[in-house]
Amino acid sequence: MDCTRLALALAEAKTREEVMRKALRLLEEAGSIRCGEAYWVGEGLRLFQMQACRTTCSLVGRSRRLAEEAVAQGSPVRADTFLALPVGEPGRRPLAVLVLSLEEGATPPEALAPLLLLALKRAGLGQAARLLRAQEEERRRVGRELHDGVGSLLTTALLTLKVAEKHPEKLPEARNQVAEALEEVRRLSRELRLPLLDDLGLEAALRRYLEEYQKSGLRVEADLQVPPLPKEKEVALFRVLQEALTNVLRHAKARRVRVALWVEEDRLFGAVEDDGVGFDLERTPVSVGLLGMQERIEGLGGSLHLRSAPGEGTRVEFGVPL
Repeated sequence: MDCTRLALALAEAKTREEVMRKALRLLEEAGSIRCGEAYWVGEGLRLFQMQACRTTCSLVGRSRRLAEEAVAQGSPVRADTFLALPVGEPGRRPLAVLVLSLEEGATPPEALAPLLLLALKRAGLGQAARLLRAQEEERRRVGRELHDGVGSLLTTALLTLKVAEKHPEKLPEARNQVAEALEEVRRLSRELRLPLLDDLGLEAALRRYLEEYQKSGLRVEADLQVPPLPKEKEVALFRVLQEALTNVLRHAKARRVRVALWVEEDRLFGAVEDDGVGFDLERTPVSVGLLGMQERIEGLGGSLHLRSAPGEGTRVEFGVPL
């Protein structure tokens, strides 16, 4: 792995979460790891960053124990293809622990721990800046919704109106398109407030949302096991699932969709899977909606995966620390 590239990437990180996210992502891209997790060391260990950890990941059941051993020993712990790497000053309690599932024959660079320590010390983003960043993300999401939804509907209505100038029989169609755009604006307004989420919590709000979603004609299967979560995490997860379900409705031509949320130790996993037409991941450009989902999950310290193939449906899967 190129240590210069790693050092430059970590130098740009503004938070400890971003430090670990960048490091884990670069290790995965370099082919050094299958997946990895990062723990913050305080009075206890707190899992705060995951990278590429899928629901079938073998690291999940062993990660915390290896991290605890690394903290107790103050040195790296190796078990089979797993490595727990403490990050901190020599002779002092580590600041963090990186637990890696290594690719066969791979080893992380020796400079990894020192570079991470330097980056963790430098990273410092105040609460006000975090709030501004969250607000900016919400503005981007609303902009995407307006562009993809309302903007497209109004553009279609405008074109129909132009045709209707010469062909009056097209006027009813144009009226219907304007009415559809208006309903989309109302829907967006309702979703911005998320009153159900405020009143009922994530699980009940999702079940209510899925009841409405099912009216589209899709058969919906739901298996939701949701623990108590901070409100900001509930909002982010709701948005991710909402976007995934909207994509199924718009593009998948599916008959059935399955939504699942479940807990494994101190991780929350989720999946949305449909039996639709699927698509070629290599040939299809990444959509704005998918980028928004990735940003939200990464903002929670997790990672998101997309699996699809023509004729084989689509599965969106994610995992976040609790």
